Amino acid sequence: MEKIRQKLNWNKWPEYGKTVFFVVLIVGVTFAGYGIFTIAMGTSSPLVVVTSESMSPTLERGHLLVLQRQAPEDVHVGDIIVYNADWHSQAPVVHRVIQREYVDEEYRYYTQGDNNNQADPFYRTYDDIVGVVVAAIPWIGNITLFLQTPGVLPVVVFLLILIMVIPEFIFKKEVEKEVEEGMSEPENNALNA
Repeated sequence: MEKIRQKLNWNKWPEYGKTVFFVVLIVGVTFAGYGIFTIAMGTSSPLVVVTSESMSPTLERGHLLVLQRQAPEDVHVGDIIVYNADWHSQAPVVHRVIQREYVDEEYRYYTQGDNNNQADPFYRTYDDIVGVVVAAIPWIGNITLFLQTPGVLPVVVFLLILIMVIPEFIFKKEVEKEVEEGMSEPENNALNA
C-alpha cells in the first residue's frame, strides 16, 4: 500500500483531490457492482422501489424490491411481478399474477394489486415483464422517493459538494497556522538567546 501512495505522490495531494479520488472510486465500484448484479439477475432493472399503496399490506410504499428474470413457464399465479404497462406510464407496475393462460403459443398473465378491487386492464405478455420479485426490503426505497421530491436533489448535491470543499479550507488554515507557529518559534528562540 505504501508503494502505491509513493507512486501517486499521495502526501502531496490536496485534501479535495483525495476526496474527489475516493468519490470517483466509490461511484465506479458502485456502478460496476450494479452492472454485475444486473447481469446476474437477468434483468435491466434488478432493483425497483414501490411507489404506491396498490400492493398494501404485502408491499408498502418505500419497499426496495429485488427482481429476477424468470422463464415464461416459471412465472406462476401468486408471484409478484414488475411490468411495463401502456396504461401506466409513470413507472413500472408492481402487481400479483392472479391468472395465467397459454394462448397462441404465448403465456398471458393477468394481474391485480393486493389492495385493488379489480384486476388490471388487459393481460401481460412475457415481454412486458421486467422481473419477478424475489426479495423485498422495507423502508430503504424511501431514500429514493425522498430524492425524487422536487427541489431535494439539488440541495443534497450542494451539501455533498460543501462537505467536500469545507475540509480543504479547514485543513489549509491549520497548515498555515502550523507554518506560522513554526516560523515564530525560531524568532522567539533567537530573541531569548
